[in-house]
Amino acid sequence: MIDKVLTVLKNKLNSQDGLWDPNVPDDVDIATVNNIAKNDEEDASGINDKVVITLLNVEEESIMKNASRYTPVKVGNTVTGYELESPPAYLNLYVMIAANRSSYDRALINISKTIEVFQVNNTLTYVDSTPSKSFSFRIELHTIPFEQLSYVWGLLGGKIMPSAFYKISVIKIAPNLPAKDIELIDKVNIKSFKVD
Repeated sequence: MIDKVLTVLKNKLNSQDGLWDPNVPDDVDIATVNNIAKNDEEDASGINDKVVITLLNVEEESIMKNASRYTPVKVGNTVTGYELESPPAYLNLYVMIAANRSSYDRALINISKTIEVFQVNNTLTYVDSTPSKSFSFRIELHTIPFEQLSYVWGLLGGKIMPSAFYKISVIKIAPNLPAKDIELIDKVNIKSFKVD
C-alpha cells in the first residue's frame, strides 16, 4: 500500500503538469522513488540528477484506532451474532522530496514546482483495476524546525540539498482475512452457586 502511494506521487511529478519542462525535452522521468541516503554511495545512478521521493517515517493515526472490531450480523432487525474482524491500521506517512540535480538552479526550480504541484493537487487517488481497491489520500506540506532538518540529513549521511517534507494522511492498511463468526450469548445458565 505504501509503495502505491509513493508511486502516485512519482507519477504526478513525472506527468506533463508536473516537473516536465518543454524547454528541456530530454529531461523526462525526473522523479523517482528511492532512498536519498544512497547519494554518497559509488553507484548512485538511480538517484543522480533526479528528484527523489523517500519515506522517512510512518505514524499510526491514533484517532481512528478505537473503531469496534465486532460487526453485528442481523436477520431482519434481530442481531443473531457478531463477526470479529482484524482492525485496519490507519497511517500517516512522512515523505521527503529532495532535488538531487546536477545544477543547483534546476534543483530549486524542481522543488518550487513540486510544492506548486502538490499545493494545487492536495488530494490524490490511486486507481486500481479492482475499483474496491482504489483509494484517495491527502498530501500537505510539513514544516520541520531547522535543528530537526539538520538531524534528518545527518542520519541520511548526505549533504543538505533543496527538499520539501510532506505529511500524507490517512492511509488504510487492512489484512485480507475473512471475518470470524462469533455467536451471540443469549442465555446464562447457573446451576449452582455457592457463597462462603
